[in-house]
Amino acid sequence: MFRKILFTCLLISPGLLSADDYSPEEIEDLLAVKIRFARHMALNPGIVRAVESQNGQQIALAEIQRRDEEWKNAGEEPSELIKNIIENPVAQYFKRRVESNDAIHEVFLTDNQGANVAAFPPTSDYWQGDEEKWAASYNDGNGVIFIGPLEFDESTQKTQVQISAPIFAQDRAVGVLVLGVSVDYLREKH
Repeated sequence: MFRKILFTCLLISPGLLSADDYSPEEIEDLLAVKIRFARHMALNPGIVRAVESQNGQQIALAEIQRRDEEWKNAGEEPSELIKNIIENPVAQYFKRRVESNDAIHEVFLTDNQGANVAAFPPTSDYWQGDEEKWAASYNDGNGVIFIGPLEFDESTQKTQVQISAPIFAQDRAVGVLVLGVSVDYLREKH
């Protein structure tokens, strides 16, 4: 199920990891514990049920894009849409994970179209389906672990790498969980 891991190159910065310095296997070794953590979370029955519930709503892409615009234009005060995503039971579970683990900056969950199901803290946009971290991990329903580049994240305002883990039901990817791992964690392991 989780046999294949895809990587993008890590951005080169002084003191940070570089794709030129490390093979994908070495990067995977540095992130092994967090990859296992993401895989474990992706198997949580409550998380799988939340994704399947949203998938059952069959939200039209036009509605997802409308929500994405609403999300991005919400301003300082969270809209009802944002509150529903960051205050639901799965988001509260994510909040406990982030607050109890300095290496994790964010956790969010998407459905089979890349629309947010739950998040902590709020993501910078609602629709992840147009982003590599989602598309590569969802992998047309085949699901693979995907490790993104080391980069500054707008929603957390921190430098991190995102690990995307597919959510499976009946041996098919039905969504994606994304875990933002701190650059400090990578430095410690390096």
